[in-house]
Amino acid sequence: MKNRAKKIPALLSAATLSVAALMTLATSSAFALSPGSTAVPISAPLPGNSGNNQDQQQPMLNYNSVTGAVKEINDSQVLKGAKVVSLQDDAGEIIANVTVTSNTYVASPDQLKVGAKLTAFYDAKKPMIAIYPPQFEAVVVVPAEEAVTWKVDRFTVDPDRKLGLVSDDKSLIIIPSDQTKIVLEDGTPFAGSLEGRTLAVKYSIATFSIPPQTTPEAIVVLSEPVQPPVGVSPEEQPKPVSSVDVAGHSIVVEGKTIKAPAAYTDKKGTVMVPLRAIVEALSQKLTWEAATKSTRIGISTSLQIGKDYYVYNKMAPIKLGTAPTLVEGSTYVPLSFFTDVLRMNNAYAFEGQIVIDNGEKMG
Repeated sequence: MKNRAKKIPALLSAATLSVAALMTLATSSAFALSPGSTAVPISAPLPGNSGNNQDQQQPMLNYNSVTGAVKEINDSQVLKGAKVVSLQDDAGEIIANVTVTSNTYVASPDQLKVGAKLTAFYDAKKPMIAIYPPQFEAVVVVPAEEAVTWKVDRFTVDPDRKLGLVSDDKSLIIIPSDQTKIVLEDGTPFAGSLEGRTLAVKYSIATFSIPPQTTPEAIVVLSEPVQPPVGVSPEEQPKPVSSVDVAGHSIVVEGKTIKAPAAYTDKKGTVMVPLRAIVEALSQKLTWEAATKSTRIGISTSLQIGKDYYVYNKMAPIKLGTAPTLVEGSTYVPLSFFTDVLRMNNAYAFEGQIVIDNGEKMG
């Protein structure tokens, strides 16, 4: 009986060794590759994946956003006339301090108040201060609504489809219809091309495709800085005159000296000129709208006091770096307004004169 008891552990050990041997044999057989086969390590990517994740990075975002309820609104200590809107999460913690300036498109100004839930979009490519909560200047501010989605990005023609425009980050395709409301930031209808424009797109329904497609309810064409001509770097562009006092300069329009309020140079060195006198000397009609402090030239050009946002024809809004001002009842614009917005050949200050004309281009 004792001898039999001693044999049981021995049999179990033999059985264990046999199982181990079979497993080793099976594993060896699994890696006994057929001619021409290649061993694939466990860590290798699955078939269909390239494994070069670094080479397949997502497109860099042009704009990011943050959503929260307005906890407080204060005057900016850095930018004159701007407001700092503090957004909080559901727990009451401030998650972002958003600066809203005259250049920020605010979809519903009446919602810019404590308690309102807002989404703020900002330029993702601009450097940000490493501070918490984060601080940034808003490009677009819209109400945060459950049934409505907003997308801010540059849109271009989708090369893979005959219809629609695709966002730069490839996350949305828009197919505007006759029912889509397309306007500039000031609400002026926009009938120009949307190709290559930065847009704030409002929509409610989208397909489940990748990327999703939608017919927007509304599209706002956002203003952008003037771009240098092709082949000309920003460094080569003419810089504003910063040291010339133009208060005593005569204003010459199409070869004739006109009677007009004096020009001046602002703190940034931008030459500012009286708009009405020059426009009327160019035989164009100027209309002033006191309620909105807006000026319209003819039927295709408009501007608003305090907003660096100039509209010409059906083109996207233009930024000149300086907003129109109101001085003693007269509207003043940067001298560059006449070349960059009205598309005149010359507008410059030289030897005691401010010259504006369509003669041969100077310089």
